[in-house]
Amino acid sequence: MRLLTGLADRLLNPVEMLPDRAHVVQLACGTGELSLTLARRRPDLRITAVDIDPAVLAVGRASAARDGLGVEFRAMSMAELDLADRSADAVVSRMGLFLPGTAPFDVAAREAGRILRPGGLISIATWSNLAGSPYTRVGLSVLRQILPEGAIPDMEVLFTEAARPGAFERHLENAGIHTIHASWFNWVTEYPDFESWWSYDTGFGPLKALFDSLDARQRDTARRLMTAEIEEHRTSSGGYGMPATARTITGQR
Repeated sequence: MRLLTGLADRLLNPVEMLPDRAHVVQLACGTGELSLTLARRRPDLRITAVDIDPAVLAVGRASAARDGLGVEFRAMSMAELDLADRSADAVVSRMGLFLPGTAPFDVAAREAGRILRPGGLISIATWSNLAGSPYTRVGLSVLRQILPEGAIPDMEVLFTEAARPGAFERHLENAGIHTIHASWFNWVTEYPDFESWWSYDTGFGPLKALFDSLDARQRDTARRLMTAEIEEHRTSSGGYGMPATARTITGQR
């Protein structure tokens, strides 16, 4: 998840001042890079990384075991967290609260509020809009030039809801989370060559199945179109610097 590494400091800074043995829960952790990063910085914390997909959790567990990091990976839905009320000192999530197939915003916020102790912190990031996510913006543009109309889901609706002013804040307030602060965050992620970007944009997530459906001729066309799409982001080293924009939101129970 090279693209999202640029968000690590922004999301983890609010929780790094927690006391020893504080419990941090990452929602929709994927392979757990954010939790593993926190464990490297604060090995004294108790960190639980949750996701609904056992396959990505297995990758996270393997990484934690390899590096000797104390992160517990658990399979559960954000709609019904198998965690006790007021059992977490902080909740973090990096783009995981509005992905297709996950819990609705209000349900995930309610569960986050339920497991947070009074005074507990929340630190999350959401995409600002379609243009802010190079993964989706570039990938969808390429696919729509190849696949027939109607073959690609309308992901713009999802992004529009995530970017709507106050959308996440309202759900957090309803969940008992206050002292909410939201701000824009911009960063650039470096890809050393076209292949590293191609494998990222086509190899995982909601666009993977669409790229996998392309035949050999269509795939060659996709590569040509994508090369043109990202040319403006080429760096002096021959790689690519892909700009991204997200909203980061913090609050307190």
